[in-house]
Amino acid sequence: MATNINSPAPATAGRHESILARLQEDIGSLPNALARITKYILENPEKVLHHSVAELGEFAGSGEASIVRLCRLIGFSGYRDFKLALAAEIGRPGLPSAVRENADSAAQKLHDTMVQNLAIAHGNSDREALKKVAAALAASRRIDLYGAGLSGLTAELLAYRLLRVGLTALAFRNSSMAHEVANGLGPGCVAIGLSISGLSVDTVQFLKGARSAGALTVAITNRARSPLGTAADFTLQASGLHDRPIGGTLTPVVGKIFVIESLIQTLVEEMEN
Repeated sequence: MATNINSPAPATAGRHESILARLQEDIGSLPNALARITKYILENPEKVLHHSVAELGEFAGSGEASIVRLCRLIGFSGYRDFKLALAAEIGRPGLPSAVRENADSAAQKLHDTMVQNLAIAHGNSDREALKKVAAALAASRRIDLYGAGLSGLTAELLAYRLLRVGLTALAFRNSSMAHEVANGLGPGCVAIGLSISGLSVDTVQFLKGARSAGALTVAITNRARSPLGTAADFTLQASGLHDRPIGGTLTPVVGKIFVIESLIQTLVEEMEN
């Protein structure tokens, strides 16, 4: 999970967590100048790799000193150190010139967004949380999942994966039905709520109701610090570059699928022990 960007980070911080995930998580708490730089980096990570500090300042509408300050706040000695780590994170440090020339194409942007979402989800992976959730799932007598909209489709994917490993799992996309059948939840059960923003009222209420009944609650969301995260015993975070799907795009699902497969992989290991 991202730390408070307003506090100086240790010099190695940028190498142990996703740079883009941290910037996205804390952009709301930054001063205006740093927020403008952060917004530009999140929207144009590929371009930043080819910008000088002066060019980034011009495009982001902030001074060079603010750029250096931001780099140091997230654990880097300066802008050059930050760019090297960013290049490694997005997995594109040595692009052929022909590919760089097409970086603004729609297909290239889509590719970059999906790769970045996957990298952020990997950076947010919490092995200990996965093991604890997997152990609870392996011992559960019932698993209920709920999500609205696109998250409902993702809930069905997770339910399918759980059924394939032999567990009883039901996914709901209708809030009324989910709340009605939640009466059967209790100790020994697991409730999983999925929400991209972590703000979906029905999903939050679903987890709160399940927790009140004694079930273990799990949130899968892009925003750990959210009402859904607060309602969960465990949060599995899968941050993407966009909190909400724009025009129905499926790109936010990439991070969720990584979380789902990581959880199933851990679950299989747990069941084999």
